[in-house]
Amino acid sequence: MKTRNGKPGFTLIELLVVLAILGILMAMMVPAAGLIMKRMAKARTQSDANIVASVLLKYQSEYNRWPPAYLPSGAGESNAEWVDIMAPKPEETKEIYKVNNPKRIGFFEPGGGALAASGDDVGAFVDAWGKPFSFRVDLEGTGEMANPNVDVGGTLRARSLAWSAGPDGDLETWEDNVAGWQ
Repeated sequence: MKTRNGKPGFTLIELLVVLAILGILMAMMVPAAGLIMKRMAKARTQSDANIVASVLLKYQSEYNRWPPAYLPSGAGESNAEWVDIMAPKPEETKEIYKVNNPKRIGFFEPGGGALAASGDDVGAFVDAWGKPFSFRVDLEGTGEMANPNVDVGGTLRARSLAWSAGPDGDLETWEDNVAGWQ
């Protein structure tokens, strides 16, 4: 590590070798970081799906009925109306709150990561990819529902289910869909 003039230092070759090694290490880390980000998005979406199902159950438990704006939703349908009912703002005096949530109970804390802050679905529960969650409730009161994943089939012991269409946004392909019950 001595240069031509005898002073200590690194040669250009040594510096280039170190840079090449660092470049190779970085190239190996980039795909791993992407995989970690995908797994984090899936875990967050699964947790948020459980929150959606829990919010529906809390409302049903309190009022002995499902939210009035409930529709068995599919991909692309907004759930913002019932989200609005279940997180009333104290200053709001809309008739919808007086009728559908007269106790003015906040079943969840608005501003959580699962709520869309912009776009077509503002105020709706959305997954990590910005698509609205799909959900289903046990309207018959049996405590069992058909599994939305037709590839698996069967029934699930649950009163409410929520799931995401995954990164591709397609509910028909379950390879990447994220379900709260899995």
